[in-house]
Amino acid sequence: MIHVDVAIMGSGIAGLSLVNYLKELTIQQGKDISLAIIAKGNFDQTNTNWAQGGIAAVSSEIDSFESHIEDTMVAGVFLNNKEVVEKVVTAAPEIIKDLIRWGMDFDKTEEGNFDLVKEGGHRYSRIWHHKDATGAAIQSTLSNSSRHLSAVSYYEYYAVVQVERDKSGIFYLRLQHTETNELQTISATNLVLAGGGIGALYAKTTNQPICTGDAIYFAKELGAKIKDLCFVQFHPTGLYGEEQTTYLITEAIRGAGGVLRDKEGNAFMVKYDERADLAPRDIVARAIFSEMKKAGTKYIYLDATALGEEKIKTHFPSIHAYCLQNRGIDIAKDWIPVVPTQHYLCGGIEVNSFGESSIENLYAIGECANTGLHGANRLASNSLLEAVYFAKKAANKIVNLAIENPSPFLVEHDFKATIIKQLSRHALQQKLSDHAGIIKNTQGLKDTINWINETLFQSTLLSTYSLADIETNHMYEISLILLKDALLQKKNIGVHYNEEL
Repeated sequence: MIHVDVAIMGSGIAGLSLVNYLKELTIQQGKDISLAIIAKGNFDQTNTNWAQGGIAAVSSEIDSFESHIEDTMVAGVFLNNKEVVEKVVTAAPEIIKDLIRWGMDFDKTEEGNFDLVKEGGHRYSRIWHHKDATGAAIQSTLSNSSRHLSAVSYYEYYAVVQVERDKSGIFYLRLQHTETNELQTISATNLVLAGGGIGALYAKTTNQPICTGDAIYFAKELGAKIKDLCFVQFHPTGLYGEEQTTYLITEAIRGAGGVLRDKEGNAFMVKYDERADLAPRDIVARAIFSEMKKAGTKYIYLDATALGEEKIKTHFPSIHAYCLQNRGIDIAKDWIPVVPTQHYLCGGIEVNSFGESSIENLYAIGECANTGLHGANRLASNSLLEAVYFAKKAANKIVNLAIENPSPFLVEHDFKATIIKQLSRHALQQKLSDHAGIIKNTQGLKDTINWINETLFQSTLLSTYSLADIETNHMYEISLILLKDALLQKKNIGVHYNEEL
């Protein structure tokens, strides 16, 4: 067993930004902090790597912090923490500078200015991007800048399967190698959960398959507060297909002039919102769902043909290549079949303005955290911004406390026996998709809670089990929290829509 000052679970933009900030601060302040970063897959197998759109930050003279703040509050239906929104939005330009300092290459116009674009819910063009693969560029940048740092232990292809905290406040993590099943134990003075979202709970998702909500499960087990877990955002335009993992068609295409059309070719969004195709995601997703239901179709269309072949190949080369190579669809000439799909968790582990949970020295940053920024619905391209901002705040807090909490002398830790039941992941995914998706109803929520409780009661205990079994058990427990939270909602707000309210 090794002991570190900070253990970081997750290697996306939140986790890797934290590593960079911690190392910069320790150098500046002459402190020595040991880190461990743990990734269930390889370090690039993250939702960050798949993010297409970009990162929101005010830059132009016609834009303003006040405008970005208001757009964020409107999208979140004013359930956001306005103080947090103000802090994140006003810090955004500095966050962009940090990313550029670490090596991020944002797109520029022919004149040499940064090429800022517009997305749904934003009144102005304030999205910094790298073509249609911003997340991949950020992931690569952060990976390159954070790898091979001194005093950092790297655990690639290790899943966290158990987390406990002793009476003195030290965290103990049991890790299992995803290929060899080798077990390792790490202890840490500070634990930072940056494990992403809960996409694997649904039948269709844009998330990586490894996103089984482990960070939220462990936070719950440690006694941390979980808030607004039912606020699950569905992206309006996932490429229609039979696979669970859905290829995302970025909102920036609609920002550039793409139009949603029904099977007859009619542009329908103007019927639902005056902002039409650029309305916030919750409104667009429900509108598409309604059109599909009325027409009895499995998808609608996104028409990007008016953008022209040159613009599409310049600004959306990844999407153009993927659709052409995998589906035979030339998006410069053909309409794209799209469907709403689970995309982003707006709720999660409740944290303060430094990313601290209700448990001392337990932090949560990135998608698994509920910071108060998003409210009941996330504004496009605010999530990457949020991840870096809270990584920076958490890093400052951790470094300032480093000397006050020196690492104690440790002995081997005996973990409690793990109880794992034989459960069906597919059955759960179908239940949640049917009853906790874009449109919910009270009876469906109650029936699903009863089904999970009965399933857990009747399922047999496994004496030998796989990592997938452990993950599936976590997923059932998280689903109960999500469903119960949805039942507590007394009105339709943001991404939560109960047809019986």
